[in-house]
Amino acid sequence: MTSTLVLIASGILIGAGISVIWRDVQRSRRKPAFVLQRDLPSADAGRDQEAEITISSSRPSASAGYADLMSLVSGYKPERADKRDTATLGEPSSEPAGSDKNALAAVEQQWADLQPAVTAGIMQVNTVLSAAILSLGTPGKPSWSYKNRGYGTYRRLLLGEESLGWVRLELSQDDMLTVDIKAHKDAWSTINGKASAPAYGITATAISDLLSGCLKPAATRAAQISSSGTPANGDISAPADEAHWHDVDALVAAALRAANGALAQTGARLQPLAPAAWDAQLRRHRMTLTVEVDAADVARMQIERLPHEMEVAVGVRDAQMAGLGRRRRIPIEGMTTHSLAELIASCAWPAIARFKDVRRPA
Repeated sequence: MTSTLVLIASGILIGAGISVIWRDVQRSRRKPAFVLQRDLPSADAGRDQEAEITISSSRPSASAGYADLMSLVSGYKPERADKRDTATLGEPSSEPAGSDKNALAAVEQQWADLQPAVTAGIMQVNTVLSAAILSLGTPGKPSWSYKNRGYGTYRRLLLGEESLGWVRLELSQDDMLTVDIKAHKDAWSTINGKASAPAYGITATAISDLLSGCLKPAATRAAQISSSGTPANGDISAPADEAHWHDVDALVAAALRAANGALAQTGARLQPLAPAAWDAQLRRHRMTLTVEVDAADVARMQIERLPHEMEVAVGVRDAQMAGLGRRRRIPIEGMTTHSLAELIASCAWPAIARFKDVRRPA
């Protein structure tokens, strides 16, 4: 019995030993599942590098992924593959942006160069429109229109004191000067109009013609209203009565004395042609004066009493000197003799200075 047990135990030990030897043989045939870098032999260095390259190509790094995404979505590509920019999606490159800025700046400069001709052209138009009680107001600040299509200013189209609509005069990037008229109310939509002309070499007369063509519907309707005596719409207040000029009569007289005192040293003088009178067509009081330099009549001045403002306008007879004309207003509230005298003198001075320059001996 004892010998039988010993034989069985020996068989078990022999089987276990064989199993251990078999597992060792199998392990030697397989690559180890985990090996530290320091345990790898130098001969395997090339294979390890090769494995890293394979993984990198199938799974890009964060820098490469950012660059590829930007390239696909917006066309943006950084200068270096390993450089992470702070640019946002859709941001244009610096070169096109600089080109766009230069183009816009060139249009703005061209607009500034056109201003003498634009001012002279508008003065000519206002002279013609005065018969229909129409006028183009002072310009606003120059600005770009939607999507930078054009650069220019807005002016009000005035019927007396009422604003009928906006007149947009702008220069486009393709060198076209455009006039666009938009009425404030649907009742006046018939005055809407638009016209363009090449801006290169345009003259004051050409600008005047361009504006006149667009303003014909407004002038026709204004003339009809003027002849019938009816207001443009029902919400216009009643005209000022005779007493309203009396409120400013003494102040205007004092301002004229002060202005003439300042202009006397230049040989200039402002001389009223008649006392202020009510103009039924314009529905306002007006005083007309001559601007004299060395006894020569060089211009006409008009001082008008509006509901809440005083207006001073100076015009010259020579159309080539229309740019010397001025039209300015000052609020009646808070107006002083000094402020009105300064306004009167500043409006008259361009015509006076030009006449003296022309007459100055060589």
